Amino acid sequence: MRKKIILIGASTGGPSLIKEMLNEVEFLHSTIIIIQHMREEVIPFFIKDLEESLVVDVYATPLSTNFDKPSIIICSHSTVLQKVDDGFKLMTNTENQKYTPDINKLLHSFSNHLDEFDLSVLIMTGIGSDGINGAKVLSQKGAKIYAQDEVSSPVYGMPKAVYESGIVDEVKSFTEIKNWIKEC
Repeated sequence: MRKKIILIGASTGGPSLIKEMLNEVEFLHSTIIIIQHMREEVIPFFIKDLEESLVVDVYATPLSTNFDKPSIIICSHSTVLQKVDDGFKLMTNTENQKYTPDINKLLHSFSNHLDEFDLSVLIMTGIGSDGINGAKVLSQKGAKIYAQDEVSSPVYGMPKAVYESGIVDEVKSFTEIKNWIKEC
């Protein structure tokens, strides 16, 4: 059975929305991996805040995992997925990164492992278009792609870019996103 994973990319306006969204989760059915644009020296504080406020397990990359236990994983740097003998490693890779952390890098790294995962991608609020190239590759390989709607996005850059690319399976309001995360 393929393991269910949700990859969430966010930028400007994301931290408070992510915290609000995850605070309502009492039980996880899937692993949620979050790539939130922010300065590297701030990311540990974001992770600590989530660890202290959530009732579900929160981990930071780098991390070795089999994805057997649903959890929340926060990318502490630009991260890529690598298959190893006993599972997977989410490891730091800052080569050629355009953003901190780089959403496209992580999405691209999942493209060779879709036979092992039931994968969904959610692009939330943010400036620019990070995530669009990786989401296109994953969409072509069968992953479901979602975008936050304009009304609930503090900054409608990244979700707009992915929506306008024509690969989005569904646009979701923030309320719909919160309900979807609780059910996934």
